[in-house]
Amino acid sequence: MSIIRSAIRSGLCLRQSNHVISGSSLLFLQDWRKCLSTATEQPPSSPLPPPPGGSPGEGRFYGKFSGFSKHALKTDIMNVLEGCNVTPDDLKFNYLRGGNLTPAAVFVQFPSLSAYDRGLRNIAKKGKLYRLERAARSQWDPIVPYEGKVVALHGLPVNAITDDIDRFLSGCLYYPGSIQFLTVQGLGTSKRVALVRFTSQTQAMNAYITKNRNFLLNQRITLQVLQ
Repeated sequence: MSIIRSAIRSGLCLRQSNHVISGSSLLFLQDWRKCLSTATEQPPSSPLPPPPGGSPGEGRFYGKFSGFSKHALKTDIMNVLEGCNVTPDDLKFNYLRGGNLTPAAVFVQFPSLSAYDRGLRNIAKKGKLYRLERAARSQWDPIVPYEGKVVALHGLPVNAITDDIDRFLSGCLYYPGSIQFLTVQGLGTSKRVALVRFTSQTQAMNAYITKNRNFLLNQRITLQVLQ
């Protein structure tokens, strides 16, 4: 019976209805929300804690990759850099501090100079508008990734509140205390955006697939999975 009660209590930490999050998760979310600012019209660099692991070792080379679409995923970048021996942890999306949460570039950590050169050759073959240029570790280090677990809800009505977001995301597994409203600059106008942290990359993608372009308070909402 004690095992069943423990399982029930742990399940209450996830949002599928109006559950209460656990104390330890609440402390985590409070730290997470400190990274965000509702008073600014600039989106934060990231609301997530840095990934585990040590600092990159010597011999690493850094590049700035650009020319991809707003909704590109890490897998899309890795396909372009095929054969360069980069992993998802070697990619950091850098989002514009103004604008509509558009990724300005992806900073790439290459294991060697030859891997970087291979990336240049790949881009030369694939053409399009891709661009890869050298970057410094000082540009790489400050960026804290969203890790594909944070979803941005664009097109919110001005009167939307947290309860409206809860109803919109009904059936999705996310942290209820993570909902954060931001104001970002669009084309000459300010727009409201909500950031929501999900329990995993899978759950974030599930929300994108099932909720993208649905209506909230009679207004169509567009979802964006932040990397």
